Amino acid sequence: MKEVCFGVDIGGTTVKLGLVSREGDLLDKREFPTFRDVDATFDDIANHMRQVLDTFPGCFCVGAGVGVPGPVVEQSLVSNCVNLGWKDVYVAQELSSRAGVPVRAANDANLAALGEAWQGAGMGCRNLVLLTVGTGIGGGIICDGRIIAGSSGGGGEVGHMTVPFHPEWQCACGRMGCLEVTASATGIIRAARQFSPFKEMEKVNAKDVYDAAAAGDENAQAVVKEAASALGYAAALISCVVNPEMILLGGGVSAAGSALLGPVEAAFKENALPACANVRFALAQLGNNAGIYGGAAMFFTE
Repeated sequence: MKEVCFGVDIGGTTVKLGLVSREGDLLDKREFPTFRDVDATFDDIANHMRQVLDTFPGCFCVGAGVGVPGPVVEQSLVSNCVNLGWKDVYVAQELSSRAGVPVRAANDANLAALGEAWQGAGMGCRNLVLLTVGTGIGGGIICDGRIIAGSSGGGGEVGHMTVPFHPEWQCACGRMGCLEVTASATGIIRAARQFSPFKEMEKVNAKDVYDAAAAGDENAQAVVKEAASALGYAAALISCVVNPEMILLGGGVSAAGSALLGPVEAAFKENALPACANVRFALAQLGNNAGIYGGAAMFFTE
């Protein structure tokens, strides 16, 4: 029988669920609203899993890998997940008892990194870092083919590294000067609003700032250069600890493409320890499917 695995990405608004073959083919994908009630959420996911498997009678399901937007301990326990309103939820046990298959859970950014390493831009790479740059900054670290989750599930929270760019700016985490403060879309907008025309605009997004920089606006150019410098600086620090082969940039801001990638790589090379500087940079490829592939990779790459 063909071996398949579910990848499940539980977000604050929707759940993305996919069925993936051992060969890496995405056989089925669906998206549905996330319930605010924990039991209802797992009941719904299990029902969708059964519906999908009914359409693939010749397949054997080896399990389900689940991503959640928060720290996960021992591939199951979510002590506190603000986006979902969860406290002390054992994801693996809750879903496994309903769906009848083995379940493993991980932080969603960590799963995205594993997915990129298995079937994305980092295919075949066993030491990889993914930086997801959007409203905030997330990250996932893969060492020797495995997720670095840490003792309390906080491994890979690179957005909350302190960098020497805006030490006076407070992060949403409560600390000062985090990477997220300078280099996220939120940080880019905050910095741009110090200057015209952005301080007069009712709404500004990161694309507006990148577009202005491309059109020659010197203030916008300074803002996006500073954000890239912060990312490259942080990547250099990370490389001293985990010495990756590859660093990927994903998330909404990565839509800037080479306008982001090139300056980040240049800043990395300026700050990297020579012994750890031989790193390839690329844009992530899997987009919203990265967590699905990562969930399957928890079973197919062990």
